[in-house]
Amino acid sequence: MKDGTLYAGQLKKAFNKLRHAAAEPVIPESDDPIRRLALAILGEDCGEADASATLDRLLSNMVDWNEIRVSTPDQVSRAMGDRIPDGLERARRLSRALHAVYLHEHRISLERLRNMGRREARLFLESLEGMNDYTAAAVMLWSFGGHAIPVNDAFHHALREAGLVHSTATRAEVQAFLERNINASQVKQFCILTNSPSAMKKALAGSAKPARKKEKASK
Repeated sequence: MKDGTLYAGQLKKAFNKLRHAAAEPVIPESDDPIRRLALAILGEDCGEADASATLDRLLSNMVDWNEIRVSTPDQVSRAMGDRIPDGLERARRLSRALHAVYLHEHRISLERLRNMGRREARLFLESLEGMNDYTAAAVMLWSFGGHAIPVNDAFHHALREAGLVHSTATRAEVQAFLERNINASQVKQFCILTNSPSAMKKALAGSAKPARKKEKASK
């Protein structure tokens, strides 16, 4: 990412400020990787609360993950309800991802990844149809305890608005930048504390003015 060293300093100062402004978060225990995969696909644009409610409804209307896999996206979308945006597209991605897991594992399970190296496991996840960098990072972080930080469009926008990343940086560049500069022992805390863009913006107000000035001067 352009001006990475400058932004790294600003990011660390802002994170420290946010940690002191917020209560110590409760770190959840690792969850089932298939459920996390589904939550990440369904909640990438709307957040985990709506995704969790949608997934609970889906699983109450279908027998198991395999029924979701073999159903049409339209059937899956109807079973999910209309709580999340772009439900049909989310249903398509979920169906493709579950089918990709089944083709590789001959069952709908990602438990084998616990015996892989973290890098190998993440590359495997990123290679699956229906997955993207955000989904793979979410599974690695919350299910396998990997050094990963999921970045969706809302978080990407909030970081740019706070002046903590370069305005031209892509989502992939921002994700890589965050993972280089937030310690592995703190990534879960970081993701929980920055989960609310409005809270983050309020807590970090004014933190990154030097970075914005430097960026403007360099254009």
